[in-house]
Amino acid sequence: MVSYSPWLMVPNQHHSEEVEEKHIEQSFLNVYTNRVHTLQLPKNACGERKTICGFSLGWLIFFDNQNSLTLLNPFTGHQINNLPQLPGNGTVHKAILSADPYYNPYDFKVVAIFGDKRKLIGYEEANNQWTMLQDYGNHYDDILFETEEALVAVSELGKLMVCDPPVCDERVPPSFFHGKKVYLVSIHVDVFMLVSFSGTSYYFGHETYDDELKRFEVYRYDEGKWCSTQNLKEFTIFLGHNHSLAVRNTPGFRANCIYFTDDDEGKVENSGVFSLEDGEAERMQWLMPAGSTKKINLESVSRDMLVS
Repeated sequence: MVSYSPWLMVPNQHHSEEVEEKHIEQSFLNVYTNRVHTLQLPKNACGERKTICGFSLGWLIFFDNQNSLTLLNPFTGHQINNLPQLPGNGTVHKAILSADPYYNPYDFKVVAIFGDKRKLIGYEEANNQWTMLQDYGNHYDDILFETEEALVAVSELGKLMVCDPPVCDERVPPSFFHGKKVYLVSIHVDVFMLVSFSGTSYYFGHETYDDELKRFEVYRYDEGKWCSTQNLKEFTIFLGHNHSLAVRNTPGFRANCIYFTDDDEGKVENSGVFSLEDGEAERMQWLMPAGSTKKINLESVSRDMLVS
């Protein structure tokens, strides 16, 4: 198994008057090398009035105020901006892809958590239309594709659904978690649920914490139930607002730990690392020393780099 160091999108570290108006410079931090890299992204794909709602299979997914999604591969420059508008009004909380659109231009799906009730909505390129998955319930927190066909979704109460539209199967009934948000991460064939806790209004274990750093409880899906675990073995989880992943045996990072950012944009100071072994969280700043910025030619960048 080959592991790749995650890239974090960070406030721009490089400013240039030579950049054409049709491009925007965006900085990414390679958390392994502690180097900030600057990519020139097309302005029409990620300009003003667009927010990132997902990163999937190497593609950034943007949502705009016209209820439309734009797909952009920041490393190759390819983009897809002809998806139909989403039905009705609402926000896309997260979106994922079933397959890489570059290699599967006529056979990829987009699934999103959409609207105030956080329902699931799906798009198939073959049908060129969005379909609201009405029967799958509300208030979903996270989604991921296990395969190109099988979708896994979890609600804020830990209800786990495995779907191959239009068929959907409830694997774990809703429970009651006192957490702030629920995340999904896959490790090999296993699905893990991470429940986050933070702030004075959230109760973790037997103590109430008065800071804003997250703590986590981790559960592994096993035959119809969530099983608590404190052991990720050699894996490290990187948890982001738009994308999360588990990386194995990565030098420079602590195994059996969760590296996380704040879900509120701009709150870099609430980034940290949580140890499952001792249940402690510590604040962590992503160091970006002066002169560490490097401009990158898109054609020379590996497609396998990950953004979190």
